[in-house]
Amino acid sequence: MTCFNATTLERDLALQLNVPLLGLDPSLLYWGTKSGSREIFTEAEVPHPDGSDLVWNSVDLAKVAVELWERQPDLKRMVIKLNEGFSGQGNALLDLRPIQHVAPGNASTAERLQTIRDRFEWLSFQSDTETWANFSSRIPELGAIVEAFVEGEEKRSPSVQGRINPGGEVEILSTHDQILGGPDGQIFLGCSFPAAEAYRVRLQEWGWKVGKALAARGALERYSVDFIAVRRADDDAAPGEQWEFQAIEINLRKGGTTHPFMTLKLLTGGRYDRPTGQFYNQQGVPKYYIATDNLQKDRYQGLLPSDLMDIIAHHRLHFNSITETGTVFHLMGCLSEFGKVGLTSIGNSPQQAEDIYNRVIQALDSETTEQHSYSGHHSTPMLPIQWKWAG
Repeated sequence: MTCFNATTLERDLALQLNVPLLGLDPSLLYWGTKSGSREIFTEAEVPHPDGSDLVWNSVDLAKVAVELWERQPDLKRMVIKLNEGFSGQGNALLDLRPIQHVAPGNASTAERLQTIRDRFEWLSFQSDTETWANFSSRIPELGAIVEAFVEGEEKRSPSVQGRINPGGEVEILSTHDQILGGPDGQIFLGCSFPAAEAYRVRLQEWGWKVGKALAARGALERYSVDFIAVRRADDDAAPGEQWEFQAIEINLRKGGTTHPFMTLKLLTGGRYDRPTGQFYNQQGVPKYYIATDNLQKDRYQGLLPSDLMDIIAHHRLHFNSITETGTVFHLMGCLSEFGKVGLTSIGNSPQQAEDIYNRVIQALDSETTEQHSYSGHHSTPMLPIQWKWAG
């Protein structure tokens, strides 16, 4: 049995059916939490932000936030994370810049502590509907940590994916540059493959170290490690050293990068080359893609899957099995109600993949104007999503 995320339910079902479960034992899920990830990073000597141990109430949360600030007096922001937050939704940003009057050197620890406790009401949440009252009520249940926010003029969000086989061997599967959104760029929206050439081999090395630490604990199947990369200000940095990295979290499951990569592999019959971090089809041509689960606009509401098929055919957006380029769609059932669709745009270069992706958006936009409506449903047009491309 294989599944997206192994829980006690899948484990119990596998036992009742007497079939092997190719997935993580739920008793090991801690190592995919925020605090568990930090322990693994420390053991594997993978760079990660300064932060706290796990706490279980807002009083202790304020204390560890003060301790972090006193260790790093120049800190501008902190991230408060529920220990089991998912896809950035359990994160909140604490801005220290408006309270510099109680920064270390300007006020006592007691004043700093009280000010931060008061400041919790003004956290920047990644979910529009989240409030401090609700967020704090979940801390006794899930626990929380605080971490230094990684600042930088030019930042990217790369990740590395791996797999641990039943023999405990670690295999690196892929690297990606993630496309993030939300109020503070913490919500996963999509990805580009592979990660930038300047650092994808380094990502693989760290991903392998994390995989070995997980395997030693009995972890199995897929995992991924998310990073923040900041370009150095030093223009003379040696090749491969232009970026500084901080590991953010481990995901012990399949994720948003899993199905695009599997799509590419199944459509081309190609292979991933670990020495270069590239994927090659059977003819040795390198392949690239941009993928998202979150192409959403109100103007797409009312489109049926059959309408989308018509648009794909009319604009020739489909995947071409001869050139092995084009777009594969998923989540088509979300279009009518939510105006949302997922897609993977595959090309023979990063630019071609991006051009193919943009052609899809242009076609959908042109076909959902009032003159070209398929369903008669019209909503107020929204501005296009502002992507910050990583590659």
